[in-house]
Amino acid sequence: GREYALMGLETGLAVVEISAPSSPVIVEHVPGPISLWRDVKVYQQYAYVVSEGGDGIQVVDLGQVDAGVVKLVNTVTFGGDTTTTHNVVIDEVSGYLYRAGGGENGLRIYSLANPVAPQFVSSWPTRYVHDAQAVTYTEGPWAGREIVFAAGGFNSGYTETGVDILDVTDKQNIVQLSRFFYP
Repeated sequence: GREYALMGLETGLAVVEISAPSSPVIVEHVPGPISLWRDVKVYQQYAYVVSEGGDGIQVVDLGQVDAGVVKLVNTVTFGGDTTTTHNVVIDEVSGYLYRAGGGENGLRIYSLANPVAPQFVSSWPTRYVHDAQAVTYTEGPWAGREIVFAAGGFNSGYTETGVDILDVTDKQNIVQLSRFFYP
């Protein structure tokens, strides 16, 4: 019956209980590299925190948050040529995490089969990816396929800006289904 906000701060992640919105309570501050940009997503009982300041993926255990216990349990710095990341995307159906952007990077893909220790499995470096959405379709013509909608371009997304639609079902054989540009 409790509600929490996970807030990306310049200095890390704040976990704040907001069950009583007029009386928020800071449960924990998980330090991270100094950055004006930080993103966080949750899968099972873990929060995955990324930053343009680096540090790869911080894995934070929220399993005992109701008891006031929040722990940094792992920092994953492998996969790709930089530890900086602009956004993190998780497909809860497939159990895969995608690091988007940071530097001039595309997608870096990790399995969450062991949620405490994400394992790098592949990347799509073709274009810079600013943000993305990953969807595993369970019905219709795309049933059983995992599709990523990746917004970006070249030159940090400022050149040939658009969206790539990627079939990432086979992480070792990513197929571009479509690409369109917008001004």
